[in-house]
Amino acid sequence: MALLRWPSLSIRTTVLLAIAGAVLLPTFAGWHLEQRFTHDAQEQLLAQSRQAVLGMTAAALVEPLWSIDPGAVAAVARSAMADPAVVAVRVTERRPLTRPLQLARPNHVPDLGPVLHATVAREGVPLGELELWFDPGQIDRAIAERRRATLLLAALQVMMSGLVLMAVLHRRLLLPIERLKRQASALASRDTVEPMVWNRRDELNELGCHLNDVHARVGDLFGQLERKQADLEKIALHDGLTGLPNRTLFQALLAAAVTSARRDRRGLALLFIDLDRFKSVNDTIGHAAGDTLLETLSSRMRDTLRAADVVCRYSGDEFVVLLHDASATDEVAATADRLLKALEAPVLIQFRPVAVSASIGISLFPGDGIEPEALIRHADTAMYAAKGLGRARCVFFRPEFNSRLQATAQLEQELKRALAEGQFELHYQPQVACDSGQLLGCEALIRWHHPDRGMVSPLQFIGAAEQCGLINELGAWTVRSACAQIAAWKRDRVPFGTVAVNVSALEFRHHRLVDTLTRAMADFDVLPHELEIEITESVLMTDTDTTQRIVEHLHGLGLRLAVDDFGTGYSSLAYLKRLRPSKVKIDRSFVRDLPGDEDDRVLVQAVVQLAAAMGIRVVAEGVETEAQRGFLHTVGCDMLQGYLISRPQPAAQFALFAMQVGTAPDFAITAVMED
Repeated sequence: MALLRWPSLSIRTTVLLAIAGAVLLPTFAGWHLEQRFTHDAQEQLLAQSRQAVLGMTAAALVEPLWSIDPGAVAAVARSAMADPAVVAVRVTERRPLTRPLQLARPNHVPDLGPVLHATVAREGVPLGELELWFDPGQIDRAIAERRRATLLLAALQVMMSGLVLMAVLHRRLLLPIERLKRQASALASRDTVEPMVWNRRDELNELGCHLNDVHARVGDLFGQLERKQADLEKIALHDGLTGLPNRTLFQALLAAAVTSARRDRRGLALLFIDLDRFKSVNDTIGHAAGDTLLETLSSRMRDTLRAADVVCRYSGDEFVVLLHDASATDEVAATADRLLKALEAPVLIQFRPVAVSASIGISLFPGDGIEPEALIRHADTAMYAAKGLGRARCVFFRPEFNSRLQATAQLEQELKRALAEGQFELHYQPQVACDSGQLLGCEALIRWHHPDRGMVSPLQFIGAAEQCGLINELGAWTVRSACAQIAAWKRDRVPFGTVAVNVSALEFRHHRLVDTLTRAMADFDVLPHELEIEITESVLMTDTDTTQRIVEHLHGLGLRLAVDDFGTGYSSLAYLKRLRPSKVKIDRSFVRDLPGDEDDRVLVQAVVQLAAAMGIRVVAEGVETEAQRGFLHTVGCDMLQGYLISRPQPAAQFALFAMQVGTAPDFAITAVMED
């Protein structure tokens, strides 16, 4: 059964109904009680009044009946009928043969209604009988008349109370409520609204004052929310370090600029900027210094560009610049040159000057693309071309760059397939003692047997492997293959000495390198002196704390380190002192012109003497002539590696070479084996 719901009424209607109920309900209750009491009281009064009328009429009939005066009797009867309560009169004389005198009102029903009897007598002698009939509805009419008066009075009370109360209600309730409604509506408004003045001290005024306080607090809350929203938008759309627009905001700005330029047929230029060797700053003097450098360079770029141009920190040490109204390539190139000069100027950090260069790739709208994504992609491609040309320069995008990217992408796919299908192979180049020619070890060099291109040099695929993230997997394969070959040579009693395995900079800093070496050595029972890790000089320069920890782990395994290409980078005695490699390898560029080039002679002699003083053995790479060997032997070089000894050979041929050299007591050129 559905519950009855109280109807929703306005305050005005509710108050009117309450007033009517408050007045009428007591009135009706009082009227009902009054009717009961009035009816009883009226009956007594009417009874007395009727007895009085009966008595007076009977007394008035004594003389006419005694004197036998019919006219007087009739006059008394008519006088009795003058009373509105009397509806009929009957006078009956005691004299014989007399007829009763009867008078009645026209609408009187004979013998109905209350009747009173009285005997008319004089001095005890009965003269006749008097009967009076009275109106039966007299009491009801009197009560009805009183009821009408009571209802009229109640209606007047309701009307007057309603008017008075509505006037008070309108002034003290409805008008304040309207003000409260306007005040409540103003709470959600961000417009400046003056607080309402409330002078009275009733409840509605207290509510109004409270709403004033709430309005002020809501205004403060809105202000805080707007400030927080602005901060969140800034955080979401701006770089936290430099304050520049981030990638999300830049993409929106670029899309809008492209739409506007397409409509107005204007040109745009997009410059993709990458700082060269920025990581070395973080690695050598710390990330805080790197952040300071980024902030300074960002400020310089803003100062170099026009106010209408946009510079964004795209990621890490990459920035993107959008030049508006850039149709002339000369102007764009001039802007790029100004940026290069601004970025190359040294920055004083921790009381030392720090300088980096930048590589800039440039794409133009609409010539190099009409979509924002294409412009960014082509500028990025041109930036990598600038790095490939030697860094610290700007390069405009050219369509052939895409062909190179496609070739690189294809090479990456082929590398993945080569790893899966086992297309790689290790060749081994001997390292012999400079004085005796005794085989002391070899360097494991990876080769790729491509199904279509044949043997592929590492120079053609190592860089691609590093870019696509396969270098760690390729390095792990190299380590395990070398360890497996060591185990095979040990079974065949081949005197291989020590096998050196090259580890790239990316692979060396990877946390899995030590695990890979530990597992491979355990799986193939390789002893620490049988394996050597060969790293380039640049590895020592980057992330020195991590490098130091990894070197300590390798030393803990008993493995020795060799520094390859020594002298081609930023050679530092401090790194040699801290990391203590067992060997340094003089790069072939310093050996090629020996012994004719004086500078090379001095440099090689200095490296040999320095290494000897620090207890480090020296390996000369790229030895191809007897004259080179003779000079290196004279200055005290320890080991030789190069075509004079042997080219890199497959494992089986190296085993034959090792067996031959192992039986020869002296160094002999006739022992050279070609591929």
